[in-house]
Amino acid sequence: MSELTRSPYDPLLQVQKDAYRCGKCMQCKWIDHNEITDTEFMALCPSGARFRYEAYYASGRQEIARGLLDGTLEPSESLMHILFTCTECGGCQAICTELGDKNPLKTIVALRERMFRDELAPVPEHETLIKSMENYENPWQQPRARRDAWMRRLHLPDPRKEKVDALYFVGCTAAYDPKLQGVARTTAEILQKAGVSFGVLGKDELCCGSTLLRIGDFDAYESVARKNLDLLNSLGVGTVVTACSGCNSVLREEYPEMGGFEPEVMHVLEMVDDLIELGKLKLKKSVKMKVTYHDPCHLGRYTGVYDAPRRILEAIPGIELVEMPRNRANAFCCGAGAGVRTAFPEFARWVASERMREAASTGATALVTACPFCEQNLGEVKRQKVGVIDILELVRQSIG
Repeated sequence: MSELTRSPYDPLLQVQKDAYRCGKCMQCKWIDHNEITDTEFMALCPSGARFRYEAYYASGRQEIARGLLDGTLEPSESLMHILFTCTECGGCQAICTELGDKNPLKTIVALRERMFRDELAPVPEHETLIKSMENYENPWQQPRARRDAWMRRLHLPDPRKEKVDALYFVGCTAAYDPKLQGVARTTAEILQKAGVSFGVLGKDELCCGSTLLRIGDFDAYESVARKNLDLLNSLGVGTVVTACSGCNSVLREEYPEMGGFEPEVMHVLEMVDDLIELGKLKLKKSVKMKVTYHDPCHLGRYTGVYDAPRRILEAIPGIELVEMPRNRANAFCCGAGAGVRTAFPEFARWVASERMREAASTGATALVTACPFCEQNLGEVKRQKVGVIDILELVRQSIG
């Protein structure tokens, strides 16, 4: 890091090269043009597709970064709306990294951090979330004492007291949301069924801090992350397994940048895929269902896990998998990420409605995914005859 970027610190100086190199080719607006199969579903950027102004696309946000760096642009209420309606889905990054060797997502994150450092953020709707993290160490305003409610009567080991090979890192949403606690239980039961040596931290598990990072409160995120680094390293486990795509991406991609993070991080679908291949999980019962798979942004574009969920679905007897026009790196976001569902719920619902409309176009009776945030948001706008289900629930049904 040069003296220019270190003192005084400005997050935008870290990304200025990409901001000034953006040539507005507009490729980041649409899915990969080589893979367009249905012109009805071409849009890749949720906020651009909804608000239809250049500023809401990655190329427009690069220009905003230039304006703030040059001093020709002043923060305003409309500017804050532009910056905080981005779901940070990474669609622009997937296109621009391949075609232009640039990372517009880093610019978007830096813009939000700049707003915090200039004391213009958080937006009002995020204040409660931040206070909840300060008071309860989770974003849902829930007491830590309730964090282990999902695991009662499962008799899961505490890795601080018993030697285990892996830690199941549950995440806040599956631990606290009554509608998703079943997914947490199912995850643990599947790992138990396969004979995996694992434990959980229960009420002493901490939030991974992903939400703080994505809304731009980097200092608060760093404080949470360092606590987690110390805790997770102290356990002596070789692997941290998570069923939350957000936890997966931050533990896997962000924590190592702080240095000294020792365990390997896996999403549970990667582990289940391996267990099926090794014959430790037997998928015997037929589950007759036509499904389509929604790639969570933080599992797909952020960490590259595309094949494991599809192999699992194809291994379940009776399952017919049909792909949506936008899939894998071209997948359309669910609309919940980066604090958008909290601050702009109507916009989040619009994005989810578009995704469910696309799911319905395939003729599937269920949209299958592997992310609690996706399941929350998509589940609230599920279309007639198209339900939303976690992939591990299908695995459990097939195991019997």
